[in-house]
Amino acid sequence: MKNSYYANINVDLLKAIPSASSFVLEVGAGTGQLGKAYRSFNPGTCYVGIEIFEDAAREATENLDHIINGDAANSDTLLALDRYCAGRLFDALVLGDVIEHFVNPWHVLRELRARMAPGAMCVACIPNIAHWSVIHQLLHGRWNYTDMGLLDRTHLRFFTFETAVELFTETGWSFLDASPRILMKEPTDSIMKELLPLSAKLGISPAKMSRDLSAFQWVIRSLNPPDTITAGK
Repeated sequence: MKNSYYANINVDLLKAIPSASSFVLEVGAGTGQLGKAYRSFNPGTCYVGIEIFEDAAREATENLDHIINGDAANSDTLLALDRYCAGRLFDALVLGDVIEHFVNPWHVLRELRARMAPGAMCVACIPNIAHWSVIHQLLHGRWNYTDMGLLDRTHLRFFTFETAVELFTETGWSFLDASPRILMKEPTDSIMKELLPLSAKLGISPAKMSRDLSAFQWVIRSLNPPDTITAGK
């Protein structure tokens, strides 16, 4: 399966994964390219993936230590994961543009956190629905779904910066920090020059408006609290 959607590596997400993690779980692992890149500089890690598409999962077997073909929201998939782990807890969780595809991402994040060691880090890349390109569409009365991007027709949930952070804190994670991924930099800079003067009239600080409208995606890091008690895992 040589699909460019799966072959592209999110370098910002890769850099956010703790460099010395020994047991990593990636949900939405695709063909395992991100895991392959991570293992190139941390060869001692055990990198496990969950991937819903069979062809991608089959290719990922060449790049990861273990791959489970299934839906992370499905109990059978989680049981398969538990059988493989045999009680061992992960110290890192990677979620690259996958949270928005779940019907109930709150449930999924709780289930995944239960399989993380105390102090484990979650790194997630989440599309920003407050991006200026979406606002521009709305001002023209449009919400046009596409094959990929912010309005990917397979997206079921949509998040701003604030609601993405709440997603993690509401599911027991401790928010650490977030970094914006700013794509289409030239048009973004141009439209910010036009929009920022409106911030005062809207009662929004220029810094907040620039932050919220410029980010195409957010790379969010959260921790499983060190005092977490994991039962039966």
